[in-house]
Amino acid sequence: MNNKDSNSKSISYQQIGEAISKKQFTAKDLEITSRQFNYWKEKDVIPFFIKDRKTLMTLPEALWVLIINELSNIGIVTTKLQLLSSKIWIEPLFSNYADDVIKKAIKDPKGEFSQDDKEWFKFLLEDEIAMHHIFRREITPYMDSIKSCLRSPKQIASFIYCPKTEEYRISSFTNSIGSELNNLFYGETLITIPYIPHLIHLMGIEMNRTTEDLKYLTEIENQIWRSVQFEKPKLLQISLDEGGNNKIYKITESHKKSEELAKFFLNTNLPIGSSIQIEKRSQGNYKVTIKS
Repeated sequence: MNNKDSNSKSISYQQIGEAISKKQFTAKDLEITSRQFNYWKEKDVIPFFIKDRKTLMTLPEALWVLIINELSNIGIVTTKLQLLSSKIWIEPLFSNYADDVIKKAIKDPKGEFSQDDKEWFKFLLEDEIAMHHIFRREITPYMDSIKSCLRSPKQIASFIYCPKTEEYRISSFTNSIGSELNNLFYGETLITIPYIPHLIHLMGIEMNRTTEDLKYLTEIENQIWRSVQFEKPKLLQISLDEGGNNKIYKITESHKKSEELAKFFLNTNLPIGSSIQIEKRSQGNYKVTIKS
C-alpha cells in the first residue's frame, strides 16, 4: 500500500496483491519431492498449509518454499527453518504492521487511494475478524517486498539470513541498507537469497499455463506476452528507445517456459505511456519497438 515512485509500473499494490493470491503452484513445479514437502508441512516449516490436505500454493508461498529449500540445502536445520517461517508467516498476525500500513495510507494526502478508499480502510480497522484472517496475512513485510519487486523493475530484493543469530532482513540493496546490515551483523556470516531468479522461474510457469493477460504486468507487457503466446515467434527482438538510447533485447524460441520473457519484464523498466509497434519479419521472427 505504498506510494508510487518514478520507476514503478502503473499498477497498484492492490492489483498485484490480487494477482499473486491465485493458488496455482505445486511442489512438483518447484522440483521439491513429495517426501520433503510433506516433512516440512509436518514440522510447520511451511505453516500456511493445513496438514494432510493437498494444497496449491500462491506465488508468495511458492517463493517461500524455494527460499526454505535453498537454506535447507546449505545446512540450516529444520528447527531453525521452523522458527524463521513462524517469524515470516505467524508473527505478523499478532503485530501491528498491517494496521500501521493502513493507518499510514489513510493519512497520506498524496497516496494512490481515494477518499472513499480511506473511509473503507477506517471501517476495516474496526473489523478484527477481517483484519486477523485476511489483511494481517496479506499485508506483511514479506508480502510487501514481493509486491514492490513485481511493481518496480530493477529492484534487487533479497532475503538475508544470519544463521548464528537467527535474524533476517528483507531488503533491496542500497548503500543505506548495506550500512545497516554491516552494523547489525558485523563479523557474522550472512546468507543472501535474491528474489529475482525464483520469480523468473515462477512467472515462467504461469506464462506457460495461462492464455489470459497477467494482472501484474502492464498493458504493454501483456501485448508483448500475447505476441509470444499466440504467434510463437522463433525470435522476438525487442527494441527499447529510452530518450534516444536504443537497447535491443532478444527472446529466443529455446526457452519454452517463457523464462527469458519473465526475466525481461522483471529487469526492464518500460516507461509508462510508451507506444508499441509489433512487426512480423521473415522466417517466423517478430520485432517489437517500444518508444517512450
